[in-house]
Amino acid sequence: MPDWSRRASLLALGSVAGCAAIGPAQINLLQGPSRPEDGPPEVLETAFDNAIRMTAPVTLDGAGPFDFVVDTGANVSVTSLELAQRIGLPTIGRAILHGIAGIDSADITSVRRLSVGAVATAIPRMPILPRARLGADGLLGMDVLKGRRLVMDFSRRRLDITHSAPPPSIGGSRSDERLERAPTFVVPARMRFGQLIIVDAEIAGVKVVAFLDSGSQSTVGNLALKSAITGRNPGFAENLVHALLVSATGQTAGAELAVLPPLRLGGLFVGNVQAAFADLHIFELWDLKGRPAILVGADVLRRLNSLEIDYGRRLVTFRPPAEAMTLKTPRGF
Repeated sequence: MPDWSRRASLLALGSVAGCAAIGPAQINLLQGPSRPEDGPPEVLETAFDNAIRMTAPVTLDGAGPFDFVVDTGANVSVTSLELAQRIGLPTIGRAILHGIAGIDSADITSVRRLSVGAVATAIPRMPILPRARLGADGLLGMDVLKGRRLVMDFSRRRLDITHSAPPPSIGGSRSDERLERAPTFVVPARMRFGQLIIVDAEIAGVKVVAFLDSGSQSTVGNLALKSAITGRNPGFAENLVHALLVSATGQTAGAELAVLPPLRLGGLFVGNVQAAFADLHIFELWDLKGRPAILVGADVLRRLNSLEIDYGRRLVTFRPPAEAMTLKTPRGF
């Protein structure tokens, strides 16, 4: 049985993830009724927000720093309404947003220079959403991360953004040396609709399309995945709990919660993953309604020592805690 009560639960969506061809909505599991400019490598001290998503210090046109959630599931970066008003960002129009239940719209602004460490990017069309729905001052999306190598060091709360390139074989920082000594799983990936997806992923013998979404507090599967798991294990349906998804734009969608069988990402097994199953609009947008798919959220990613995503080389590197490697069975850590 899951560790939540078998009653209706509420899941609040932290935000939609941009405009036009955007990424998935962020999902917070609650109990109860982004062309980068060239720059040198930069290691940033980060924090975790209340949803335990990693945040980084960001400046907008020289103002700041402000706490932006590092969101690998967002195609574009987003600013909060309160921040835009505070620093005088102009509203230049409106843009289409793809939420969980359909299409909506939001005001947009233009930022000449979004800076995070030594990385700087112009954001000509940045959506504006209320801070209460984002859960932070903003989101740091793929318009900043594309073509770069991102290392999210959860154990040390550090973010490293560099050019896409093989890591140094000798020398390097003390942090690099520590990461290289950790148990490592390197998994190939490919781009789909501006997102990097895991090529080799599986749940209960079912091949799945897996997206890594560091901006989502929780993990979400589509209905095709639920059907495939239930087909192999009919008893799985008995543990489903009804839930409601609420998006940043106020849209709602029904969902069901359950603990998944072990999730395999390449050679890494992850156990005890609590996931919601829902017919999200984003799965239809990505033409994945009929194919098992899952958005792997921060609830899973934060269990790692570190996560490295090299968007240029299309490789994902998982480094779990060393103690997790004492497991001799594929139940996951």
